[in-house]
Amino acid sequence: MRSRLATVLAAAALVGGLTGCESVREATSAANAATDQASICLEAVKLAGFYPDLSNPEQAAKDAEQTAADLSTLAEKAADTTLRQALTDMSEKVGELGPGNLDPSNVARWANDKVSAVDALSQACL
Repeated sequence: MRSRLATVLAAAALVGGLTGCESVREATSAANAATDQASICLEAVKLAGFYPDLSNPEQAAKDAEQTAADLSTLAEKAADTTLRQALTDMSEKVGELGPGNLDPSNVARWANDKVSAVDALSQACL
């Protein structure tokens, strides 16, 4: 009788310990996800500040293409769907700049339109 009671108590302790370990794993996973999102947002905010150098349109187009690709890569890493969509939208907005549309009036319109994409990205990071 005592050995059965000891076995039942040992099994209960083991189950309780495993449940505790699962809780720790879940908490660690949630903390890692939050850290990942914070690092993604930090990098995204830096990239969202992109503005083309109109004195060198060819380089500006290359820089826009690279920045759009970097934003797209961040979007692929984002677990949160709202953040992923905001990064994709920002990538598309930056990707609109190309060699043929880097005159001052087009860039001014583009920058004005970019404000809503930056705002959506900022909201997704909060």
